[in-house]
This record gives sequence, C-alpha cells and structure tokens, in this order.
Amino acid sequence: MGWLRRSYQIGFVIAGIAAIVCAVSAAHAQCADTDKIYIDPRLVPKRGNMTPEQLNAIMHSPGITPEARNYLLGQYMQKPIEVPYGTGRVLVHPTNPCIQQYIP
Repeated sequence: MGWLRRSYQIGFVIAGIAAIVCAVSAAHAQCADTDKIYIDPRLVPKRGNMTPEQLNAIMHSPGITPEARNYLLGQYMQKPIEVPYGTGRVLVHPTNPCIQQYIP
C-alpha cells in the first residue's frame, strides 16, 4: 500500500505544477507576443471610474490632504500607474495593462 500512496502524492505534485504553469501562461494570453511584460496584467492595481461631479465633491472636501488631492487628480486624468519592480519601477498604461515601460 505504501507504493500506492506514494504514486498518489507524485500525481498530485505533477498536477499542481501543471496547474501553476497553465495559470502563468494564461496571464499573458491577452497580450501580444511582442509586448514586454514585467508585471502580470492581472496584478496591476485597477483605478476606479469617477464622474466629474464626484471628483469635484472630493476635491472641495475640507478634510482632504494635498497628497490625496494629487493622487485623485492623477487617477481622474488617467496618468500611468506606477508599480515598484526590482531596483526600479514600471509604468503601466491605465487602460491597457499590456503596455508597460521599465524605468530604472
């Protein structure tokens, strides 16, 4: 019976590795082969949609800090998303996470 148990364990390990490989390759499936991908597009932080009225109400709120105002304005203006990567950072397009640029 020991060999049967060992066979199941090896089978589960192989199935686990296959699942991980499939998941990683599927992460880049929506991007072109020529795209230089540094960060998995599924892991790039998403930005919320904000109407001009919502932005105006938040910007004129008395309790908001200048840093928070700049952050919200950047989100509204669709500036690139900056993500730390290695010793530098990666700029990711706000609407197409397959467009990435590494900045050392």
